Amino acid sequence: MERIMMICTLGPSTSYVYNHVSRDFNIEDVIVVRKESRKVFLKKRIKRLGLWKVIGQIMFVLYSKIFLSKNVHSRIQMIQRQFNLNSDDIPEEKITHIDSINSEEMKRRIKEVDPDLIIINGTPIIKEDILSATEARFINIHVGITPKYRGVHGAYWALYNNDDDLVGVTTHFVDKGIDSGEVLDQKVVRVGQNDNFLTYSHLQLGHALRDYNKIIQSVLSNRYTIKEPLTVESAIWSHPTLLSYLYGRVVKKVR
Repeated sequence: MERIMMICTLGPSTSYVYNHVSRDFNIEDVIVVRKESRKVFLKKRIKRLGLWKVIGQIMFVLYSKIFLSKNVHSRIQMIQRQFNLNSDDIPEEKITHIDSINSEEMKRRIKEVDPDLIIINGTPIIKEDILSATEARFINIHVGITPKYRGVHGAYWALYNNDDDLVGVTTHFVDKGIDSGEVLDQKVVRVGQNDNFLTYSHLQLGHALRDYNKIIQSVLSNRYTIKEPLTVESAIWSHPTLLSYLYGRVVKKVR
């Protein structure tokens, strides 16, 4: 039987993926990468993006928790029913916690399990020495159409840019770049009147998971097909600031 490993952070999207894949396959090992402390995370982000942009992003996070979170629970439940998404927690006995995905400990664990396939979800960028620690392929679901909407919140930024035909989701092999691996599947997603920034990813994952287990089987049997992406344009996107979100909300009508 094929050995599947999952490397992830915990959250609804990871639960969706784990529970969906487990319907057809046995995931032998789930490595949960501990999140950095908020202080370390903010320090790195400020160095990369600048202080004022990070302050704007923090203000947007607070805004989304206070205002955008109203009434989204019922919409998320509707999406879960529509796509049969299971948000149950991963069984604790399956989980091993690790401090860093790019550590010797991670490399040793991969070699011990000797997986045939590694599923990634919500992790930091994986360095080349980890990717080369095994002959197994790494696959990921990215909530955006690559390569134009790499980074985060691909559906939101596509809507913001009036790219309605590029609001979607990508299943791809993982390489050392940022969401730059070969494309296994892309699907365009149509958002509804009741969707907003907090529901887009649930909708995107629902669409991606429809064919995900078939893709896993094709990779395990080495019969997968690499697809041409829907766009060749390339960009990396970050979190919106409160100002950019409010501009998009008022002028572009993007929620």
